[in-house]
Amino acid sequence: MSYQDFDDCQFMLALKQRDDLDPFKENKIAAFGMELCFSIDDPIATLLPAVTGGGGDAKIDLLFVSRDLGVIVVCQAYESSRFRKSALGNKGTDLGHAMSVLLATDEAKLPEGVAPHIKDARAAIREGTIRAVHVWYVHNCPESLQIQQDMELCVAGIKTMLDAYGDVSKNIALQFKEVGLETLDSFYRASSQSIAVTDLFEFGEPRKGFLMHDADWKTFITTVNGQWLADLYRKYESRGLYNPNVRGFMGANNKDSDKVINAGIQSSAKESPQDFFVFNNGITALVHDFELVDDALIKSVTGIGIVNGAQTTGSLGELDPREDLSKIEVGVRFIKCENKETVRSITRFNNSQNKVIQSDFRAHDTIQSRLRDEFRTLRIAEYDGGLRGHIFENKKNKIESHTAAQALTAWHGSPYDSYHNKMQIWEDDKHYKIAFNEVISAQHVLFVYSLNEAANLLKSELQEKQKQGQIMQDEKDLLGFLNERGSAFMTVHGMSGLLETLLETKILSPYKIGFKKTVSKDQACDLWMNLLKVFSKLVVLLRPGTTGRLSNSGEIQKAQKEFIRSAGTIAPFMKSMTGGNPFEFFVKKIDNKI
Repeated sequence: MSYQDFDDCQFMLALKQRDDLDPFKENKIAAFGMELCFSIDDPIATLLPAVTGGGGDAKIDLLFVSRDLGVIVVCQAYESSRFRKSALGNKGTDLGHAMSVLLATDEAKLPEGVAPHIKDARAAIREGTIRAVHVWYVHNCPESLQIQQDMELCVAGIKTMLDAYGDVSKNIALQFKEVGLETLDSFYRASSQSIAVTDLFEFGEPRKGFLMHDADWKTFITTVNGQWLADLYRKYESRGLYNPNVRGFMGANNKDSDKVINAGIQSSAKESPQDFFVFNNGITALVHDFELVDDALIKSVTGIGIVNGAQTTGSLGELDPREDLSKIEVGVRFIKCENKETVRSITRFNNSQNKVIQSDFRAHDTIQSRLRDEFRTLRIAEYDGGLRGHIFENKKNKIESHTAAQALTAWHGSPYDSYHNKMQIWEDDKHYKIAFNEVISAQHVLFVYSLNEAANLLKSELQEKQKQGQIMQDEKDLLGFLNERGSAFMTVHGMSGLLETLLETKILSPYKIGFKKTVSKDQACDLWMNLLKVFSKLVVLLRPGTTGRLSNSGEIQKAQKEFIRSAGTIAPFMKSMTGGNPFEFFVKKIDNKI
C-alpha cells in the first residue's frame, strides 16, 4: 500500500498503545517488530538486554541471540520524528560494517558497549545452535528499493566471513533486510492474523452443533463434510486460506518424516472414511461471522482462515478430485473474535499446541493454580502461571512465568541454571522446587521478578544518560556490568544474600518474603531500582560472576560473597549518615512474614 502518514500503518497505531515498551526509547519500533516476528513473550527481560551501549556499539543498536529459536538478529534502528517517504540510506550500509565487526574483529579490539553481545553471538555460532542470521535496518518509513539493493551488496562478503567459522556455518541462512512500514505491517497482520478469504460460505443443510462464548470471542463447534473441506482448499489455498497458520500444507508421502502423517491422513480418508472423525484432531478456523439458528444449527460462515488443521485440509484437497469424500466428517471450531490481542493468542497457541513445552505440565499443579488465584485476589500484577493462552489486560503489569522461574532460580539457587537451563527448571522436580517451593507466595514472586526487571530497566536508564553525556564514572562502571550477558540474574543472586543485612533480622520464610500487599509491580520495580542505585558502587563487584555467560560457578560464588561482605560492612555506616538511612525507604515496604 501507499503510506502518506504514520496513521496509515497498523503497526504504528498499535505501537501507540504499547507504553510497556517505552524503556526501549528510540529502539521501541525495533523491539515491537522483533516481538511480533519472533513471538517473544517478555520483551523487557528478553530484548532489553539485547540493546547495546556503554562505550560504542559498532553501528549495532540491538544484538539478539537466541539459542532456543536458533537465530541471531543484528539490528540498526532509525526513528523519524516526522513522516518521510524513505529512510536515510547510509544506515543500511552501516550494517555491512556492523557484521564485519561481529564476525571478524579481534575480541581484544571490540568496542566495550557491544563486546559481551558479540562474544555471545560468536559462541552460539561455534556451538552450532544458530540456523539463521537476520540483519535488519528497522525504521518507521516506507521501504526503498535502493536501500534494499544497497544492503544486498554486503551479503557475499559477509557470507565469506561467516564461512570462516567452519562446518557449523554451512547451513546458516544469512538475510539482509530493510524492515520499514510495509514489513512491520506484515508482522502485525501476521500476529493479529487477519482473515484473507472474505466470501460467504453457505452449508447445503444447517449443521448441528453448539455455541460457546466469552467476553472476547464466540465459537460454534460442529462438523463439516470432507468434500466441503477439499473444495475449500482447492479454490482458496492460494488466496490466503492459511493466512492465520504458521505453515501451509507440507505435502504427503511415505518417505519424509514431516509428510508421513499427511500420507496417513489420506490413507484413512480413502480406507476408513467412517472413522475419520475419531482419527483426526479436527480444524480450527477464524471467521468474520456466522449465521445460527437457535444457537444449535449453523447455516453459513462469512470469511475463513484456517488457524489449525492445514495438514488435514491439504491432505484431503490434494487427493484425486474423483475420490469420494462425502462420507467423511471433520470436527471444526468456527471462531469469531474482534479483539486483535485475543486473536493473536488464539492463532499462536493453536499453532504451537503440538509442541508441548515443560511448563504445560506444571500449569495446573497446585502451586501455579494457587499463585494465579493469589495474584487475582491481590491485584498487584497479572501472572500467567505457565498457562498458555493467558491474555494480559495490561502488559506493563504482567509477570511472565518463564522469566519469573529464572529470576526465582537465581534468587534461591544458581544464576547458571537461570541462564542455561530455562526449561529444565520446569522439567526437573529438583529445579522446579528450588524456584517454586510449595509455600511460595504471590508477593514473593513479584518481589524477585521485579528485581530482575529493575536491573534491565536500570541498564536502559543509564544508557540514556550516557547518550545525553550526563553519566558519571560510577554509573558508567555499573552500566558496564549491566551490559554483560546474564547480569540481571547475577544481580538477583547477589541481592538475595544482602537482604537480612538490610533488614537486620532473620528472614522468617524465604519463599514468602516480599513487599507489602499494597505495593504494585511498577512500585516494586521503582523500589529495587532505587536500592540498586544506593549500592551502585558495590553492585559492580558482581561482574566477575558473569564470566562466560554465568558459566563459572566458582566465580559466581566468589563474586556474590565479595559483594555481600563489602555491602554488609558499609551498610551500618550508611544507616548512621547525617541524611538518615538511605535504604529505609526500601526496608519499610518489606513484609517479612511466616
